[in-house]
Amino acid sequence: MNARAPALATPVPRILTTAGTPPCLIVNPRSFSASRGLAIQATALAKSHGAEVIHVDGPEATRAAIAAILLRRQHQVMLLAGDGTVCAIVDQLSSLPAGAWTPDLLVLPGGRTNLTAADLVPGGRALPTLKRALLRAHEQRWDAAVEERCALRIEQSGAPMRHGFFFSAALIDSVIRQCHQHRAELKSQGDLSTIGYLLRLGVRSLLGRSGMSCPRLHVDAGAGGTQDGPVRLLLATTLLHRTGLFDPYAPRGQGDVRVTSVSEDAPRFWRTLPRLLTGRYTSAMSTDKGYLSGRCNQVTINGLTSYMLDGEAFDADPNQPVIIGTGPRLRFIRP
Repeated sequence: MNARAPALATPVPRILTTAGTPPCLIVNPRSFSASRGLAIQATALAKSHGAEVIHVDGPEATRAAIAAILLRRQHQVMLLAGDGTVCAIVDQLSSLPAGAWTPDLLVLPGGRTNLTAADLVPGGRALPTLKRALLRAHEQRWDAAVEERCALRIEQSGAPMRHGFFFSAALIDSVIRQCHQHRAELKSQGDLSTIGYLLRLGVRSLLGRSGMSCPRLHVDAGAGGTQDGPVRLLLATTLLHRTGLFDPYAPRGQGDVRVTSVSEDAPRFWRTLPRLLTGRYTSAMSTDKGYLSGRCNQVTINGLTSYMLDGEAFDADPNQPVIIGTGPRLRFIRP
């Protein structure tokens, strides 16, 4: 049985809502689940409880919505969107000056993968969770369950600072990029076709049959160890993955950053893959064997040309180190 590291959430004192400031629901109707009727239902539910509803359909609209919320200090903000939209909002809030006021956030599953929502509100279905939150806001009990969490902070000289919850690189980055291109070319946007293609491409890539090669990287996780050479997969997060089996990090080390980097020559990779994906590491899956994994405060990566952050693709300069740390703590609601 895997002994998971305890959550690093910090309990926050209860703060009553400000009279005259209604809660706000931000909806991206183009997000995968939201576009299938969920956005219409959530909008109707929020308005029936006196909440303001803001629809966003791109980065500019999202930034404008958050800027308006910050201006009027609207402290109860619910997000119904995919990981990409949530990442953009968290990035905007995390980029504020130190000590700046930020709203309380409730993240609802409205996208395709919903990794962030599943972690921050485990098992929460969108509409029942939204209704419960609206009732608690009306009863001045919005802050009944609050925890502070930080996102990853990605820094590289010459590039803007970015914040997000799930970072992936090496062959995983290449697989996801090709999957996105495949989905964009499909006339049908069905899940089964996408998942099937992703699985086939992933297996071919990890077997070395896709034409993609493992990038040569230098990964430095401080006390967690270092790795130098071709890397098969590279993941980092501040998420706890409290639901489901997927939790590909060893329960060792200290810090808010969870990282896993597996070298191309790590022994018995396929035999140990089920254990790796579920966090059930053995003593043989150690850093000196090519399995760098655990908690740390910062990861420095040299040689990186590209990566994914919460499903969004970014290019990187291989001549400049990519530094992964943590941003400021934000407040998240678990109604």
